[in-house]
Amino acid sequence: MGSASPRAPGNLPAELVGFVGRHSELLDLEQMLTSSRLVTLVGPGGVGKTRLALHIARASQRQFPDGVWFVDISPLRDPELLAPTVAAALQLQDMSTRWAPSVLADQLASKNVLLILDNCEYLNNACAVLVDALLRRCPGLQVLATSRQPLEVAGEQLFVVRPLLVPPSDTELPLTELERCDAVALFINRAKAADPGFAVTEKNARSVIDLCRRLDGLALAIELAAARIRHMSVEQINERLDAHHEILQSGSSSLAPRQRSLRSLIRWSYDLCTPAEQTLWVRLTVFMGSFSAGAAEVVCSDDKLRRDEIMDILTGLVDKSIVSIERSSGATRYRMLETIRAFGQNRLTSAGQVRELRVRHRDFYRDHVVRSYLTWFGPGQVDLLNWITHERENMRAALDFSLGDPAEVAAGAVLGTALGGIAVLTGLVREGRRWIHRALDSLQEISAERARLLWIGGQLALEESAIDEAETMLTDSRAIAEQVGDTQAAAIAAALTGAVYVRRDELPRAMDILGTALAEVSAKDVMARAQLLEQQAVACYRLGDVDKGIALCREAIAISEAHGERWHRSEALWELSLMYWEQGEFEQSDAAARSSLRLHRLFGSRVGTAECFETLSWIASRRGEHERAARLLGAADAIWQATDITRAPQLVRHSERMREATRAALGERRFAETRRRGMRTSIADSIVFALEEKAEVPESTVRAMAQLTEREREVAELIAAGHSNKEIAAALVISHRTVEGHVEHILAKLGFSTRVQIASWLTALRADSAHR
Repeated sequence: MGSASPRAPGNLPAELVGFVGRHSELLDLEQMLTSSRLVTLVGPGGVGKTRLALHIARASQRQFPDGVWFVDISPLRDPELLAPTVAAALQLQDMSTRWAPSVLADQLASKNVLLILDNCEYLNNACAVLVDALLRRCPGLQVLATSRQPLEVAGEQLFVVRPLLVPPSDTELPLTELERCDAVALFINRAKAADPGFAVTEKNARSVIDLCRRLDGLALAIELAAARIRHMSVEQINERLDAHHEILQSGSSSLAPRQRSLRSLIRWSYDLCTPAEQTLWVRLTVFMGSFSAGAAEVVCSDDKLRRDEIMDILTGLVDKSIVSIERSSGATRYRMLETIRAFGQNRLTSAGQVRELRVRHRDFYRDHVVRSYLTWFGPGQVDLLNWITHERENMRAALDFSLGDPAEVAAGAVLGTALGGIAVLTGLVREGRRWIHRALDSLQEISAERARLLWIGGQLALEESAIDEAETMLTDSRAIAEQVGDTQAAAIAAALTGAVYVRRDELPRAMDILGTALAEVSAKDVMARAQLLEQQAVACYRLGDVDKGIALCREAIAISEAHGERWHRSEALWELSLMYWEQGEFEQSDAAARSSLRLHRLFGSRVGTAECFETLSWIASRRGEHERAARLLGAADAIWQATDITRAPQLVRHSERMREATRAALGERRFAETRRRGMRTSIADSIVFALEEKAEVPESTVRAMAQLTEREREVAELIAAGHSNKEIAAALVISHRTVEGHVEHILAKLGFSTRVQIASWLTALRADSAHR
């Protein structure tokens, strides 16, 4: 009878529950371990750093003949105990009186070992000193550390462990696709372990998604919630999940005390912070969503925390994984997980500082809007609109606070104008109208702020084709503006009133009001003049004076160009493209529409982008480029479906006529397939297609392709061609088992779970390449 194979040296704890998700992270971490001797997994408590480290360690055991060893640092408080504890875990004995790290290095100098140091944040400096000493003298040693903050040792590679992927808030994923989302997959896995009869159904799917989102995708929080399935439904868990997450606790003695409830885990993180970091943590909870360093410096500073100290303290919170960094379009912003924010907000409330912080928070955003309004018609528009887009959640919170206090409504009115204006950009006009109406209800007195709220409200009502309401609001706006001497607001209200009459086809009336307003407005008020000229151009054109309409539109564009303004220029360019299109001057129409689209791309304007897609699709149809027309039409349709806009009847008629022409040219099936492709393409890629720019292959695609070996690519190609594993084995002259291994690797590297996903991904990749 043969003897059993010797057990690999090491002390890794047994894996009691299966590992779920994180396919791409595992691949990245595996690659990192091949190029660095020290990798530190950093992230907030409960995110899953330890589980990920142990999983990759188990997969790496064969590479370390002298063992893979695990050491939990969290029970230690005395730095002098660190090296002896590591030695004991590695089953080494120290009989020397010399410095412990030196002795430990001597004993490991000739060994090939992977050492996992878990929870290094408790003794961060001591761990850094020990790891540095060991790596310098032990060439066969690799260290995989987990911590809330970097060790900052030479050669350290940081691996940020982020929360599990959660579905978008507006997702309607089919049940079969839900488990592709790691957070949902983990919940389902652990819920079934707690109650084998648990299943995701059409009835509870939304509750599962909502729960995972509320828990920020934190692995520990999801596991604690899933354990409750024994006694509650998902809906009941959601109902009882309060801001403190007290429901999320476990009586399991196998968990460390800090991990038995989410609240105690966060409290543990809080206790590890310096007093200044604790203070800033609590104050930062006044922000909603993400925030900038500049905002934090203004809002959170006082005699206790100086403004010039905030950045260093904020960096400390980032290092400790309390605050995360987001980078978008070259901007660096910061965010707290909602679970971490709720803990700090509770302490802010207990300290009685909520109102003080909310006033400072509101004042910061109000003052920024006031300053920016004075220079709106100029080159700073893109930066301002991007700022409002990034800060929308904070501005909503500031406006909500202001409207709840009679003494603060004037400040709320300023914020309301900004949020109402951004609604035109996004197409989500119903939200903008709600804010405008709330602000108007609170601000009853005659003022310039009320006049502005009314004209913005009138514009939003017009966008939803609430024509009568738009006229009433704009008439009131003009009357108040004239009463308080705000000539600009009066002129803009007049321009929009002209647009109301154009929509009603009351063109002489529109010309009368626009002509009078133009005669009265100051030549220095370039913003009002540009808007009045644009509306007058449309009215003239619709009355049949084509040349004058085009000339007025070009005059409006010239004013914008002279002042470096882009927003109103983009709208006027689109109107110009419509005029040229109706005249059959397709080259000029195409040029104007493309110029408009380039400007809308700068702002991220969904409404303007959809309008340009549609116009360009009409041009393509007239030119006989029917597939291009159908794809652009699909791209426009996808945006329209995500907005609250009600388009003008004239434009709808144009669109339907061109849609039918394109459908007739392509045939129903081909038209539907091409249009569907346009709907599924991202807005950014559709813009590249519309402008016929050379598209770069997405970084994610490059990365995914780079992960596959040459043989794996061959296997993927054959899968996409519909071949079975047996047929692939025969074609490549390899064993059936080898093919199965390749398929498993491909699935893991691409983050897929089925062969169908491989085939779909490769087919889409080929299609994209063919159209670039």
